[in-house]
Parts: sequence; structure tokens; C-alpha cells
Amino acid sequence: MFHLNKAVIGGSIILLITINIYFAFNYFFHFAMARMLSVAEYGILASLYSIIYITAVFSESIQTIISKYSTEEDDAGKLKNVLKKSAKKAIQLSIIFFAIYLLVAIVLSKLMKIDYLLMAITGLILFSSFLLPATRGLMQGRKRFKVLGFNMVLEALIKFFMALILVFIGWKVYGAIIATLLGVFISLAFSFYSLRDILSSKEAKSKTKGIYKYSFPVFISTLTVVFLYSLDVILARIFFSPEIAGYYAIASTLSKIIFFGTLPVSKAMFPISADSNNKNSLNVLLNSILILGCMLLVSLTVIYFFPDILIRIFSGKYIPEASSILIYPAIAISIVSLSNLIILYKLSLGNTKNYQLLLIFVAVEIALLSYFNDNLVEFSVAFMTSSAIFFWGAIFLLDKN
Repeated sequence: MFHLNKAVIGGSIILLITINIYFAFNYFFHFAMARMLSVAEYGILASLYSIIYITAVFSESIQTIISKYSTEEDDAGKLKNVLKKSAKKAIQLSIIFFAIYLLVAIVLSKLMKIDYLLMAITGLILFSSFLLPATRGLMQGRKRFKVLGFNMVLEALIKFFMALILVFIGWKVYGAIIATLLGVFISLAFSFYSLRDILSSKEAKSKTKGIYKYSFPVFISTLTVVFLYSLDVILARIFFSPEIAGYYAIASTLSKIIFFGTLPVSKAMFPISADSNNKNSLNVLLNSILILGCMLLVSLTVIYFFPDILIRIFSGKYIPEASSILIYPAIAISIVSLSNLIILYKLSLGNTKNYQLLLIFVAVEIALLSYFNDNLVEFSVAFMTSSAIFFWGAIFLLDKN
């Protein structure tokens, strides 16, 4: 029987407040950059942020894995051991993936028409993508939602104010990217301080054998979701002129407010649903869907009736090319948000069967956007269609092993 779950609602409210402050300052950042940079320059920044979003697949998957483990483990000494092992492995993987990224960036810089040095600097985000989610995963798993939210707000504040300064003095896109790096690395330092009680405890050997088996389904699932909401801007950069790609980037970035603004609901649901003592996980899901559904409905209603105003507020410019298509990527992102909630719920229960098949939906999105790109409307509808197909996959895949 459905009933309101106080843990879900309480955790969601805390995260909705703190993490939406984080996302608010992230979008203040984009608002400011869209006004301080030209349309073409902002198109470059949005494309680089799509790459950053893709590297976030490591962050989200690692945070999900650590969150699930720390939800089920109460021994501070064992949690300290997990954090130390995670940090060591994170540094090793960061170096390897950064080296690979530098090679791939040679090709991407030519396809996307972006300076290689700027692409290379952006790749430094990989180091925080592996390290930061280990500490934040512990916060999430131990249900320290206030501390987690504060850490994310700190990151956004530093990024926002440093970007204003660096872009103002003439560093342009370079300034925005450097500000982004400063934000994540300073918040990383503070995240270790926030876990000082665990770090000061006597270390005990932890058993993490099952955690690595669980990591592959989480990684692939997260990778699929991140690709679904990121590839559209990168492909638009390839298929359209810099100015047209800039118009699309503004509409797409604005629509992503929906995903990031509602993400706290999924983050609050996951550790509660994953808790082995929770015997009514289905009710947790239903509560989460109710909260998320109401938020999506309000968001889409506002976007449908006021697209011109929203684009003008966001960019400081009247851009009919962006406002005319805004509802399509907004619907697409809303569908991805629902899909992400369902996938995280299934992962919280350990349902990982058929996870490899999720990558098919990335191929479907690439195929649709590569074929239907004669204009922005056609491209946007293709994005919406691929998201709807992915929603079907989220419902019917990831069964129990």
C-alpha cells in the first residue's frame, strides 16, 4: 500500500535545497558566461561542458558504488580502508585516462573546431572525477545529506565567482574552464576535512570483493545516462555551423536544468532504497516518482508557455532559433530524468542483469541525431525520440540476476 515515506521526503528536501543551490550557482555561471561570451564562444564552452558531463560518468558511478557499500557498512575503520583504497586506485586511473584523453582530444579538437590546449586543460577534470566521488559517496551512503550538499555548494560558489573574475579580465573560455577546475579541486580538499571522523578512526580491513562486480553494471548504466544527455551538444557542434550550434547549445543547456534540478530526488532515494533494513523499497520508488513527476510537470509547463522569456533571461539575448525548439530538448531531458530514477532504483536493489544492453540506446541516439540534422527542429525531435526509446529500456532491462 502506498504511503508517504518520511526518509525519502526528508532526504529529498535537504538535498533539493542544498544541491539546487549548487545547481543554481552552476546556472548562474552559465547565465553569466552566455552574456559575457559571444554566441560562438559560448557554443565552445557548452561543448567542453558536454565533455565534462561525459567524464562525470566516473564520478556518478563511483559515488553510486561507494554510497551502496557505505550504506551497508557501519564500521568507521572499514570505511576508512575503503576510502584509502579508492583514492589510490583513483589516482592511478586518472593518470591512465588523462593520457588516453590527450590522444583522443587531437581528433576531437579538429572535429569540434576547438583549440587543442583548451581541450587538454579541460581533461584535467578527470582527476577530480575519480577522487571526489569517493568522499561524496561516503557522505551520501551515511546519509550525511547536509554535508554533501554544502560540499557541492562550495564547488559551485568558487567556480561562479572565479569565472566572473577570469572572464572579465579577458581569459574568455579559458577563464571559465580554469574556474571550473578550481571549484572541484578546492571542494575535494574540503570533502576530506568533512570526513575527519572516519579518517581519524582506527583502520580495519574491509571486504570489497563484491563491490568490483557491482561496479561494471553501475558504470555502464551511468555512462548510458550521461551520454544520453550530453551527446546532443557535441553532435550539434559537428553537424551545424558554430553559430547554429551555439543556438542549440543555449536551448540544450537551459533544458538540462530539469535533469540537474531534479537529480536530488534520485540521490536521496538511492541509499534509502539500498538499505538492507528497508523492506518496502517499492514504496520508496513510488514516493520518488511522485515528487519527480510533479517537478517535471511544473518545469515543462513553464518552458512551454514562456520559452522566449527563459531564453532571454538565460542568454541576455532574443534568440528565436533557441526558443522555438526549447520544449523538445526539455521533454527529452525530462524523460532521461525519469529513466535515471528507475535505473538507480534497480541498481539499489542489486538488479544488474542485461546492463550491457543499455549501450544500445547510446548507439540509437547517435544514429538518430546523425541522420536527422537538416535543421534544429528535426535534430531536437530526434533527441526527444531517442530519449523515449531509452525510457522503454530503463523499464524493461536491469532485471535480477
